[in-house]
Amino acid sequence: MILARRALGLAAAVLAVAIPARGEIYRWTDAQGRIHFTERIDQVPAEHRAAARERAAASAPERVHTYSGSASDAPAAPAPVRGSRREIEIPFTRMGSLMRVDASVNDVAGVPFLIDTGASGVSIPSSYAAKLGVRIRPDTPHVQVTTANGVVARPLISLRSIEVGGARVENLSATIDPGLDFGLLGGSFFNNYVYRVDAARAVITLAPNDSLRGGFDEAEWRERFRSLTDPLHRLEAYLRDHPYLEEREHSVLATRERELRTSLSDLERRADELGVPQIWRDGGRR
Repeated sequence: MILARRALGLAAAVLAVAIPARGEIYRWTDAQGRIHFTERIDQVPAEHRAAARERAAASAPERVHTYSGSASDAPAAPAPVRGSRREIEIPFTRMGSLMRVDASVNDVAGVPFLIDTGASGVSIPSSYAAKLGVRIRPDTPHVQVTTANGVVARPLISLRSIEVGGARVENLSATIDPGLDFGLLGGSFFNNYVYRVDAARAVITLAPNDSLRGGFDEAEWRERFRSLTDPLHRLEAYLRDHPYLEEREHSVLATRERELRTSLSDLERRADELGVPQIWRDGGRR
């Protein structure tokens, strides 16, 4: 009972990653392809706010999820799904009203997770960081999350993969949390699937969500391309209109142009691997 109570408290704390006062988390991607999370729309750059609002609205739990069984409050979002198109049944262990599963992370370590489909992302206990080969450095990005003790900064890392009972998602972001005994497995994993919970059998069933590619929907892919092509177009126009720049300034801008082109090429290659439709990429083109 004490363990279940503690787990409930931890889940409630980390839920705030996805559920601030109005249940919204805003996400945007900068010119370097880094993904940022915030609970305040005024912290999102002006040019990304409309897309961030659309994405937050689109991540409502009822968008793709259904439930079965007798759970009274079944829990209600990047990352290619591997494997066949069949449904996958994953048994879970009950911890009071919580659901626990064991997952393989990065194909190197087993991590116990509480299923928390109401949260937008994934949280990893800090005690597992070393096993995963994760080192938190001074330049590691941080995101603000709300916990029972207030707003705190948590390191944001990239995971190669999380696999649970044959359901595999690759290239996810995750926060590292020193206050957790269990990881929290949230929407960035489960939004790759349409899922239902059978509480009577203690099984969660997953089927691939065909509206996503690599964990992102059409609007998100358009925004990822736009976040690179818009600054690239502006930079190209500036260089074209200012042919007589000082050598140092021209060198800096030329380096920045190469970085943007490299990032865009990497994104195109990734989109090709995931079968992202061309129309999903055209939002960033002119």
